[in-house]
Amino acid sequence: MIGDRDLIERCLAGELAAFDEIVGRYQDALYRHLLRLAGGREQAEDLCQEAFVKFYRALPSFDRTRPVAPFLFTIATNAWRDSRRPRLTLVTNEEVAADDPGPESVVFDLLARQEILAAMQGLREEYREVLSLRYDQGLSYREIAEVTGTTTGTVSTWLRRAVGALREALQVAGKEAAR
Repeated sequence: MIGDRDLIERCLAGELAAFDEIVGRYQDALYRHLLRLAGGREQAEDLCQEAFVKFYRALPSFDRTRPVAPFLFTIATNAWRDSRRPRLTLVTNEEVAADDPGPESVVFDLLARQEILAAMQGLREEYREVLSLRYDQGLSYREIAEVTGTTTGTVSTWLRRAVGALREALQVAGKEAAR
């Protein structure tokens, strides 16, 4: 398997098949991330395409010593932010499964439950974002910090607060359901 750095070098040399290979490697994960953020398939597809176009244009200035994934997720997340769609409508497990027959991470299997999805809709935008990047995409705190333009300390704080807020919202929902 050819490494990302070699593929980027081949892209810069004008080999379009190398860029197709990069798209093939990251398209599904990027689409799932954008689907979680944007909530709609059409918008996620548009943003995914936009992210790859911006990535291609940025290749000449890309620091090839850095990994591709955080750079690409940064571009995609910024495209989502720029789309000015602040409300997140989370998708159901069935909608994600229809687009990706592969296994979901343990955390997002749990998040697929309706009560968790509803609770997540009430979270701050940055909390939803770091939850998706950490548990759906498996990015490290350092990589999430790169994507969000913050520090690893901020990422840690946001994740801790997001989990706490989610836990609290679920407890309130459970008490209301018990009535």
